[in-house]
Amino acid sequence: MAYQVIRRGQITKREEDNRLTLERKLLVRWYGLELNRDKCIGCGICADQCPKEAIEHFPAEFKGIKALTRPSIDFDTEKCILCGECVSLCPLDALQMIIEKEEKVPVIEANVFATVTRKRW
Repeated sequence: MAYQVIRRGQITKREEDNRLTLERKLLVRWYGLELNRDKCIGCGICADQCPKEAIEHFPAEFKGIKALTRPSIDFDTEKCILCGECVSLCPLDALQMIIEKEEKVPVIEANVFATVTRKRW
């Protein structure tokens, strides 16, 4: 039986049903970032705007004209800092940031937003 040691402040990832949740537990605070896979269409806007490049975008796979998989995203817990930039930019509200049982977005509260995109359309 293998045990995973979780350090205080370390971000962990868990998946239940169609939800992917990143969690950071501190002594007095709990931070969470939740992705609702039912709402997410895999557009990749969040991955393009992430300041730490912590979101990986997986495009749809096709065989001829038939789609084998949907586009999707995943998070790298080693890079993510739970800033909430992805939450503020998601056009479908598929991402939600929760701090101590309240929905909050740190980049909106601090009034700091991305000014330039890395990817040119």
